[in-house]
Amino acid sequence: MDFESAGRYLKMFVSYEDMPDFDYDESNFDLERVRNFFENYGIDYSKIKFIHVAGSKGKGTVCNFIASYLKVAGHKTGLFSSPYILSIKECFQVNGENISEDDFAGYVEDLKKHIDSAGGCSLTYFELLFVLVMKFFVDEGVEYAVLEVGLGGRLDATNIIIPELSVLTAVEKEHTNVLGTDLSTILDEKLGIVKKGVPLLVGDQSGYVKCLIKEKMSRKIRVFFVEDFDSELEDLDLKSANSALIKNAETAFSALKILLESVDKKVFKRIFDDFEMIGRFDIKKINGKIVVFDIAHTKLSIINLIKSLETRFPDKRYVFLVSVMRGKDVLSLIEEMSKTAEKIIFTSSHNERGYKGKELEAFSSGVYSEVIEGCEEAFRKTLENLGRNQVLIVTGSHFLVSKLLKII
Repeated sequence: MDFESAGRYLKMFVSYEDMPDFDYDESNFDLERVRNFFENYGIDYSKIKFIHVAGSKGKGTVCNFIASYLKVAGHKTGLFSSPYILSIKECFQVNGENISEDDFAGYVEDLKKHIDSAGGCSLTYFELLFVLVMKFFVDEGVEYAVLEVGLGGRLDATNIIIPELSVLTAVEKEHTNVLGTDLSTILDEKLGIVKKGVPLLVGDQSGYVKCLIKEKMSRKIRVFFVEDFDSELEDLDLKSANSALIKNAETAFSALKILLESVDKKVFKRIFDDFEMIGRFDIKKINGKIVVFDIAHTKLSIINLIKSLETRFPDKRYVFLVSVMRGKDVLSLIEEMSKTAEKIIFTSSHNERGYKGKELEAFSSGVYSEVIEGCEEAFRKTLENLGRNQVLIVTGSHFLVSKLLKII
């Protein structure tokens, strides 16, 4: 089995990532089934110390900051972050290095042998991906593993572990067709990662969400808020055009303080200053023109993206190339973009889960817009017509960002 065939094999299993609607309940997301598979496959992860991160936005960035510091501090550290942007290898990281193609293929081949010998498997694509990642971490002998929740939290495959620390990044309305239509219900799913005796760190939240958390977590466990670390965060003196990056770094620093007690601020500041992540305010120069790729897909993440654009490119005009998945607060996203966009091009990036460009345009008013359904054609045409005083922003979905980063 080679790398490509290994990827195709995994995609044979049910992938809710590719479905527009499904029942988010124990019949489809059975954690006991996942635990049993781990036991039967012989994966013993009891020696690994976990940091578990849920939320609506910023999870991947927070995970990357925490993992980067732990590595520099001398701890062998695994990082599981999803979805990937360019390659599935991104989901398998140890000390900042992705798994090799040959090793990935080898792990999948071994998994297939186990499944065949058992007469089949009812786990999903994501659950099997998590199985492979955990086997990789165990084999590599990692001391810490930083895990990003895939969907929600309560029924996510990553929730079988007992972490040293649970972290909740900003919570907004998202996946409303799956997780619930109101913030309280969505928050219940995210807080499903909370475990008895395990502290919870709450990152930057709206006042309303913060009040909900205090009500829901009252006297149950020890809860820290990122504001509790304000005095130390001020000393860090973090500066960036990307305001969301600063908030996520502050959450990561606070998590490390709880986890390790002592954090070298100079080391953390150096990690922050050097930080880069695919598809997060990811600036490229293509044919002499500026393109920003950002997987922002919630109202607050779009607001933060626009603030970052206005700081980094104050004299430019903004052209947005946008695709959005169903279940997102699409009206709010487009309203925020429309406040600053010179033009919005609506496109499609996922046949099953995504809105068509024409459907997205129906949410738009008061801004010049265009529909080009094929995202690659939309990107090519928009880039060709981009003026010197304009910046192209590709955003709204990781599917769109992923597809276009692969072709540049």
